[in-house]
Formats: sequence, structure tokens, C-alpha cells
Amino acid sequence: MATKYKISEVYPNSPLVEVVCEIRFPGEMAIECKRDEFYEKIRDKFHMILIPHIKSGAINSLKPYRFENSSRNAGIMLGIDRFSFYEKDYSGHKLFIKEFVRLVKMLGETYSLKKLKRLGWRYINVIPFSREDGIVPLKRFTSAGISLPSGVSDQFENLSIVFISKVPEGSITTRIESMIRTDDQQEALLMDFDFAMTEKLSLSKIGSCVSKAHKQTRELFENLITDDYREYLRGEMI
Repeated sequence: MATKYKISEVYPNSPLVEVVCEIRFPGEMAIECKRDEFYEKIRDKFHMILIPHIKSGAINSLKPYRFENSSRNAGIMLGIDRFSFYEKDYSGHKLFIKEFVRLVKMLGETYSLKKLKRLGWRYINVIPFSREDGIVPLKRFTSAGISLPSGVSDQFENLSIVFISKVPEGSITTRIESMIRTDDQQEALLMDFDFAMTEKLSLSKIGSCVSKAHKQTRELFENLITDDYREYLRGEMI
């Protein structure tokens, strides 16, 4: 029987390395011409300006600028057709959504945005692991079943799986992949969930839309992890 969880629960041993929420909208040239107006409103919290590197042949106006806080653990990306807020030290969905809504309302007031094309919510999880007899211990962390033809082993030395699932009001892209962390060369399992809402979007109800996106993504994560791993996330077992 699956362990119950609360949507508001914050895990002490969370594997989250980044949470991102993004909106996309029809291109607005005022953002390119008057980027400084929005920056003046957010520079008290996000004063660090990271100018994009432009490759040969790229269009400068399509590259978003990044504004980060002094700790470099949260920031904003702003382009002529998109805006996102991200945290690397996740504050929990209530505070995160509250800040995102505040920033989007400020953005809309500055540039008179009228409609949305897409809203995205992304959870990026990185789970360290040690191999068992040279095999990635996938079943310790996820209950996702992979149907393979006869004669093909599910004892994976490495893996990279991507699938896109249709869900109410949008779709979710799920990536499960073995990797090596660049900071300490520790092997880890990437579990990356990217929800895209493309229906029933409204700037006037952005808080409700973001809450739906969060709920869809969180539920997928909870449905894919094992009960044993959830207990570890709660700090209930070694």
C-alpha cells in the first residue's frame, strides 16, 4: 500500500536542486527596449545582472537576461517572450508561488502583458547512489515499470529515459537518467519533471494556474518514487 503524503509536506532530505516556474507570452518589444524599468523594481532582491553570451548567428533579443540574488541561489530570467523565477534552495511551494505571483504582477504592470501562451513548472531532482554489483539501483528510488522484450535485462549499467505524458490542461515531460555530478564526481540519478500548461491560462488568475501546475508535477513525483525512498526523504530511515 502506497504511503500517504500531503501536498504541503516539505521533505528534510529533499533531492531538489532547482525549482523553476516560467510563463511564455507573445513577444513584447518593450521588454527589450525598457528592460531597465523592471530591473529597478527587483534590484533590491535580485541585483546581480548576468548578460547572456551570444553565439554566432543567434538573435540577441531572444536571449533572456538573468538577475540573481547575492547568494546566487534564486533568480529571474527575462526575455521578450518569456519570464521565469527559480530557486536552488527551495523555500517550499507556498512561499515560492507567492513570490512568483508578485513578480508576474509586477511584470504585467510594467509591460502591459495581455495573455499567456504557456506556463511551466519544473522540478529537478538529483539523487546520489552507489552501484550494486555494477548496476544502477533504480528500484530503490522509483516504482516506474519499464516493459522490455524477452531477453532484455532490466539490470541497467546506465540509463536515459524521456517520456511526455498528456495530462489535464497540458503535458509533463519526465526524464530519468544516470549521471555524474560535476561538483564531487558522485554518481546520481536525475529525475526531472517539466509540466507545461497550455490551456485555461489567465494572467488575472495566475496564482490558481501556478497552483495547478505545482500540484500536477508534485503528484507525478510522489507516484513515481518508492515508499522506502519517501521514508528516507522524511528522515525516517538511514
